Parts: sequence; structure tokens; C-alpha cells
Amino acid sequence: MLIGGTIGVFDLLHVGHLRFLQAVRRRCDRLQVGVGADALLARTKRPPVIDEHQRQELLAGLSCVDAVCRFDIGLDQTVASADWIAAWGIDLMVVGDDWRGSARWQRLEPELAQRGIGCLWLPYTAGISTSLIRQRILAADEHARCAALGATIAEVNRC
Repeated sequence: MLIGGTIGVFDLLHVGHLRFLQAVRRRCDRLQVGVGADALLARTKRPPVIDEHQRQELLAGLSCVDAVCRFDIGLDQTVASADWIAAWGIDLMVVGDDWRGSARWQRLEPELAQRGIGCLWLPYTAGISTSLIRQRILAADEHARCAALGATIAEVNRC
């Protein structure tokens, strides 16, 4: 039995996340997903919109996901992260290829290999991301704010 694992923020769960998780699941017998803890993300990235408990619940509800847990060790802590991933009991770590070649994964991949865990890189879903969704929400909010202030149609379209 091949146990695959992947980790991520999975904030504002979208079709890119779903397609990636489905692709991971097709490559293993069991899929375990690690969700970044809110406190970790506040320190290393940005606070998520959806809290960690709800993100875990959403992922657990997907048929392609067999188990979900929270992780709170930053991947920049190479040895600690590799130890956590090894203790997680997976055979294969699956990562979006947008991270391939990053300094973090150049250090982490050999550490995982030393622990008998392979890495598989899958294509990133271009044009779909939480960052783009956030940008669209902010743009729509700004557009609505301009309209609410009584801007003309031409002025609203420039907002």
C-alpha cells in the first residue's frame, strides 16, 4: 500500500486544490493531507481567511482525501519538518511543481530521501489560486464601494 501525503494552506478551497488532491490520490492508495496551522501561517505567510478547523473539515469531506491533520512546523525548519513528515507515516510526498527548485525544497527533498520518502512533483493549476481569488474579492469590494459613493458609471469602471 502506497501512502501519499501533501501539505498546504488550502485557504479559500477552490477547484485548483481539488484537481491537485484528486491527481495526488490517483497516484497512491491512501492520501493524507496536512493543513497549515493558523499560528504558523500568521508567522510565515499571512493569516488565512478560513480557520484551520474549518479547512480541515472541508478537506476531510472530499472523497479523494483519507485523513487530514494539522501541521505547525514551518518547512524552513528542514530537519524538524522532515522528522514530522517521516513520523506521519507516508511513503511519498507530493508537491506542486511551482515549489520545485525552491531553496526550501532543495533542502527538504534530500532529508526526506534519507528517511525513505520520495517526492513527486505535480503540475500547478495555472490561473487558479487563493491569491487571485483574494485579489478579485478586493477588486469587487472596491468597485462596490465606488458605486455606493455615487460615482458615475465611467468612474466606477475605473475603480
